[in-house]
Amino acid sequence: MLLPATLRQGPPPISHVPFLPGHARLDVIQPMLGDLDTATTGGRRYVMGKLLAQLDDAVSAAQHIFPDVQRRALRSTLAVMARESERMLPDADAFARGARTITAMLSAV
Repeated sequence: MLLPATLRQGPPPISHVPFLPGHARLDVIQPMLGDLDTATTGGRRYVMGKLLAQLDDAVSAAQHIFPDVQRRALRSTLAVMARESERMLPDADAFARGARTITAMLSAV
């Protein structure tokens, strides 16, 4: 059934909540890591993708603070985590170790 033009909804409203900087969103990482243990393979990939996006944003926002060696280590850890998330049967423990390493480095700032 098609709705008349007057009843159609417009675009979603714009949020007036300011976006938080990347390092301020690190508190959501630990609960999401707990979801990896109970998720199915598809759910595990979904959660890993969400975690990668959060961590990539946080690393990008804070990379100017770190020296070059630590920046490369952060990016390398993200790349390893991305490869793990793309595997047929991703290893949740290996992924979680990388996520904890990144959050520890970012939290120390």
